[in-house]
Amino acid sequence: MSMPRVCKSLFFHADVAAGVAKRRGLFQSDAALLDNSKTRAYVLQQARGSTFFHDFGVSMVKMGRIGVLTGRTGEIRKMCRVPN
Repeated sequence: MSMPRVCKSLFFHADVAAGVAKRRGLFQSDAALLDNSKTRAYVLQQARGSTFFHDFGVSMVKMGRIGVLTGRTGEIRKMCRVPN
């Protein structure tokens, strides 16, 4: 069994959104984006390449601001979706 190709190259670009819009995403969460009217509209907008790179950059900056707990205040979860 082989994994479906989302885009023609190894580089991350707007074709990823186009693949998700065609239900050719790699993850179950990709397909779930099409099940909600708001996220579906956003995926279709991104598939047209309108603001993909700008939005991706903004999202990465936001992710970088998330405070990570380290040392005694943090924990390594045994199951990612449930705190220990």
